[in-house]
Parts: sequence; structure tokens; C-alpha cells
Amino acid sequence: MNLYGISQTREIERLAIESGLSALLLIKRAGFRAFNSAQSWFPVVKRVYVLCGAGNNGGDGFAFAQYAHLAGWQVDVGLVVSPAQIKTSESVSLLSELAALSILPKPYDVQICAQADLIVDALLGIGLKAHLSADMMALIASINAFAKPVLALDIPSGLSADTGMSHGDAIVAKRTITFLTHKPGLVSADGSDMAGEVQVETLGVSEAIFEQVRPVSKLMHIEQTETGLEPRKKNVHKGMFGQALVVGGDMGMLGAVMLAGQACAHAGAGVVRVVTRAASAPWVTMKCPEVMAYGERQLVDFLERATVVAIGPGMSKNAWAKQLWQQVLLSDKPKIVDAGALRLLAEQPVHRDDWILTPHPGEAAALLGVTAEDVQKDRLAAVVALHEQFGGVIVLKGNGTLVYDGTEAHICDFGDGALSSAGMGDVLSGIITALVAQGASLVQAAIEGVMMHARAGESLAEGARVVVASELVEHISRHNLKG
Repeated sequence: MNLYGISQTREIERLAIESGLSALLLIKRAGFRAFNSAQSWFPVVKRVYVLCGAGNNGGDGFAFAQYAHLAGWQVDVGLVVSPAQIKTSESVSLLSELAALSILPKPYDVQICAQADLIVDALLGIGLKAHLSADMMALIASINAFAKPVLALDIPSGLSADTGMSHGDAIVAKRTITFLTHKPGLVSADGSDMAGEVQVETLGVSEAIFEQVRPVSKLMHIEQTETGLEPRKKNVHKGMFGQALVVGGDMGMLGAVMLAGQACAHAGAGVVRVVTRAASAPWVTMKCPEVMAYGERQLVDFLERATVVAIGPGMSKNAWAKQLWQQVLLSDKPKIVDAGALRLLAEQPVHRDDWILTPHPGEAAALLGVTAEDVQKDRLAAVVALHEQFGGVIVLKGNGTLVYDGTEAHICDFGDGALSSAGMGDVLSGIITALVAQGASLVQAAIEGVMMHARAGESLAEGARVVVASELVEHISRHNLKG
């Protein structure tokens, strides 16, 4: 599914109106479809409190209130501005229609909110760009404190539709029904926590109109692959599935390269070798008998044999790591660059097209010379900047992991907070390395690796507060991507 930012959504709306769909009709359709969905999502609701703002998002709320009233619900409408401050003619018209039904909006009332079975958020919509006022933050905090089910119209108020970051605070919705387009902010950063379950309503706008506007990104989707994740034929052997080399595992961080090596084996690489400190190599094979491990002196030899090399898990920035890094940089083999190797790349930036970089926000910040907070404020801008500076394929990890190859950005909306534990990035590196070893292109391996990791982890996370990386490793080969 395509994702469109605020400016792209505005353009689609403009084209739809030019095609003959009036703004008022679009708003009425939004209110009608939101109410129909609310009836099925919240079947026991008898009393609804619809909170409306000054713009067309408030108009969506007015339309919702009309349909709810006509269906026999008890409807209260809260208005956070005076009627004279309503900005659009469409919302003014809808407000008049409400008055004809003897529904008169009043200022926000804590007691009415406390009595409602459902709260409908039509306060701010997607257009908010500035930090919330103190009054609006207090109102949002009051709504969230009731812990009642909230249906957000278009987007939870206070949340950025472009980035998923809040403008100070945001409504926590149980469901969000978003109009015309799906937005990246609903699946990035805080978005998925704030939006709850998301439904997209295109309001009858023709596909031809959407095709005129380039999306900012796409949601990753489940599809059949030919990278070794499907059941294998009988007449095959390990040599047909590539030779993967994983480099890393400094003193005190051997577990990282073990996890990456194991994940690589479980994700289907034919042969997996690890190069680490010579004294540590025997410990790798004791823990991971499927993985062969060697000391650093044999790196050049195994680089020649490798189909793909991953470097970085369990690496620091000492002389030992820097020597390994420089040797890998001399190779023309496809590379997955993670963890400590990304810190080394930040010190001496290089642009090339034969690698996948897999930073988390802190590592991305080091690469770009900014803070992790800056990266999280606009993850899409960050991943584009990383590609411009370093080339290849970028995997920006985190909620709504992004994959970008300079052409299209893909966002993963699978995963679970239970996966936020040490070593998960090492496992992801191993999976992606295995996919490249088996013949996947860099971008294909990145997308499918992120999906495989997220969905396997999501299935393990059912009923669990925390999933540790070693649990995920053995689950990889048994998890069916086609779901």
C-alpha cells in the first residue's frame, strides 16, 4: 500500500475536487464511513462525545455526529473554538445542519467526557505543524486520562502525519480511520502506539487520481519469494545457497557475532563462517556448531571465497576492528554493515553501491552528524540523507523500519515492542546476509529480511512482554513469510 504525506494528500484532495467531487461531499463521505465503521467496532456504544476543531477535520466530526444522531445514538458535540472561528464554509454548513437537528456544540466538558461510551477525535487533523498550545495539551491529557475508547478521524490529534512524532502530546486512539490516503506518520515513531488499528477510506476517489501523485513511501507486504525461504527441492546441496562471512565479536561482545552467524544459518545460507578474535573462535563453534569460526589472520582468504560479508556485530573502534574494516572495504563482495562498523564508517565516510547499511537511530545520528532525536523527528528524511551520503541500501531500524535504495522507501508496520532487546539487530544482520548469499538483490534482501525478522518476532511476542534475540534465531527458519 502506498503512503502519502501531508502535501501529497492535499494534492490528491485538490485533484479529486477538480474532478467533480466537492469538498463537502468528501467530508460527508468521511463522516458516514467513519460512523458505519464505528457501529461495527464499538457495538455497545449508546452515548458518543464528538470533539471538533476549527478546520475540516472538525467538519468530519460534525458529519459523524449527524449520522450517529440519525441512527439513534445519544450525541454530544464539543467544540474547542467559538462557532465564529470555524475556518471553512463546509464546516459552517455542517454546523448549521447539526443545529437543524437540535444538536448545539458546547465547549469541552469533563463531565460529558466521563459519561461517554466513545470519544471521537476530530480536533486537529493532519494539518498541524506547530507545537500544541498549553490549552490543547491539557485537553488531550484530560481525554487520555479517562482511558475510554477513542476513534480518531484521519489521525490522532497532536500526531504528525508525516513523521509519527507528536507535537507535544497526542490522543491515544483505539482505532483510527484515515481518509483519502494512508500516512507514514501512522506507522512510524509514536504513530502505531497512538493510532491503534488503522483503516484507510479513499472516499470514492478514483485510482487514476492517486496515480498522478507520487507516494512518499510504501508499506512492505507479504509475497512469495525465491530467496531460499520457500521449501527447497530435494536435489540440492549447501553449495547452492551461498557462502556467508560474518566479521566481528570483539572482547566482551562475542555474543553479537554468534547471534548474527546463527541467524544467517537458520535463514538459509549454505555455508556460514565467522571471523573473530583467534582466542574466541573455539567458543563460537561450541555454541554454534553449524557455524565455522576462525581468527582474524584468515580474513583475506575467506573474503575471496565469500558470496557476501557482514561486518560490525560486536565490534568496537579499536585498532583490531579498524584493521578488519579496512580489509573488508577492499573487497568487491556485497556487504552488510552494522553496529560497530557503522561507527567506523562515520569516522571516515565512504559512498558505495555494494552494501546495505543497517543503523538504529543512534548509529544513523553518528553517520549524519546529528542527534538521535533529530533522526526520529523525521525518519524518512534521515534515510534519504543516509543514502545520499553513503549509497547502497539503507535499513533504518526502529518502529516502522525503513528500507530505502534511492528510488523507493518501504516501511515495515509489523513487529512488536517485545522485540526491543539486545541482539535483535545482530539477528537482523544475519538474516539479511543469508538472503544475499542465496541470490537476493540488496534491496530485496533488506525488505524481506526486515519482514522475516519482524513477523517471526511478532509471532513469538504473543503473550510475552520481552523476546530475547536467541529465542528469535531458531524461530526464523520455521516462520512462514506468506503468513
